[in-house]
Amino acid sequence: MGAKSFAVTAPGATLTKAFWQAVTDAQFDHGHAGDTGTIAEKSAVREVRPPAGVSGEEAIREWAYGVLDDEITDPALAWINSKWAPAAAVMLDRKTWFLFGWASS
Repeated sequence: MGAKSFAVTAPGATLTKAFWQAVTDAQFDHGHAGDTGTIAEKSAVREVRPPAGVSGEEAIREWAYGVLDDEITDPALAWINSKWAPAAAVMLDRKTWFLFGWASS
């Protein structure tokens, strides 16, 4: 079994609500059988906050593209490169989250 990167935007008043909505949507779209390579494989999420002075959109460009290219080099964020890690999340605004990471495929 391999791994595939995923990235999805989800609405939610809280990160937990947005995460479970994204998981439910992915399960509906890709099934419940496992190894879909989507956020449906995740059971947890972890918020990643951009450094001071960096917008969520700027951080996403660096981190999400780093995941897609398997090039996240910041040791504090190295956990994101694992398919066994929680999904990573960045708040875009008060009710929108960007979720990304690796999942079993």
